[in-house]
Amino acid sequence: MLKILAWLVVLGLVIVSVVPAVDRPETGLQHDLEHFLAFGFAGLIVALAYPHRLIPMTLAAVIYALALEIIQIPLATRHARLEDFAVDALGGCAAIFLVFLVRMSLRNKQIV
Repeated sequence: MLKILAWLVVLGLVIVSVVPAVDRPETGLQHDLEHFLAFGFAGLIVALAYPHRLIPMTLAAVIYALALEIIQIPLATRHARLEDFAVDALGGCAAIFLVFLVRMSLRNKQIV
């Protein structure tokens, strides 16, 4: 079930990245924080759904963030921005690393 949720979140980010800007949901949060939290949530869910895949997941998070910015280039109401790519990739990777660190910590406590 967690894997299905992970893919739905990933798909959801694709959808909100390509819809016209006026149709994009807004939270009222500052733009960069909104991006960081959205991609952080995606990274968190994906990391929980696919344990033990730190390096592939972090690489995928960076490529995914880049791909979402690139697909916005030809869209009239969207803008591909280097800053959005950086914040998105950082949010996703930070969440993935956080899940990895928590799992390592819990695993080490079980050994003791």
